[in-house]
Amino acid sequence: MLKEERFQKLLSVLDENEFITVKNLSEKLDVSMPTVRRDLTELAARNQIVRSHGGAMRMDAKNNTAPPIDFRRSINAREKAVIARAAAAFIREDSVIFIDASTTAAYLTEHLEGIRGLIVITNSLMTAIHLKNRGVRTYCLGGEVLPDSLAVGGRIATEAVGNFNIDVMFFSSFGVNGQGVIVDSSEGENELRRHVLRQATSSVFLCDRSKFGKNAVFNLAPLGDVDYLISNGPLPESFPTPRKKVILAE
Repeated sequence: MLKEERFQKLLSVLDENEFITVKNLSEKLDVSMPTVRRDLTELAARNQIVRSHGGAMRMDAKNNTAPPIDFRRSINAREKAVIARAAAAFIREDSVIFIDASTTAAYLTEHLEGIRGLIVITNSLMTAIHLKNRGVRTYCLGGEVLPDSLAVGGRIATEAVGNFNIDVMFFSSFGVNGQGVIVDSSEGENELRRHVLRQATSSVFLCDRSKFGKNAVFNLAPLGDVDYLISNGPLPESFPTPRKKVILAE
């Protein structure tokens, strides 16, 4: 079977399944698992699918729809954990921080227990529950719970976050497009992030290198509008640089 023909059959299988494993794809296409992995890697580079450990799901090419949160948590999990560990160095005692509903920022919850006087503001129901279970003082914003994300966003959440004086904002997004603009597929979450970005004293953008060059329907801000970028790879030379520093997490 020719490679492009195999690609089309693979995409057709993914069109019929929200998520499918490498093993199942191998059986359906009657090709080896290493071949499936190579094909998935190439299709992911074309932005036609989203890879995860052990499988893949179809990318909505028209709307750049974000995958469900359970799937997103498994994508580049090790890289996200490393980036979050580096971001934790920005957290001080007696500070107020905002953690958005991204799965990358959610890894910060593993580093917050025991920090004296810390207050966390979040629009993520999952993050709020994890932090309360760890004894961290937490405020969860109100508003409509958005599909597939366990997050709140939009006008009500934006109005609520205005009640807080935020020292540091930690956030991620769907990607950074070719012009160096941070983009996302959720209008409600994007609106909230934009508001907090103006409000917080400092901003830390958490972005693994697989998101460089990805586009989505909603613009958030140019990279030059954030203070720090933490990534596991160097910033493309054509991208604008953050106001203060790019930090490579290892």
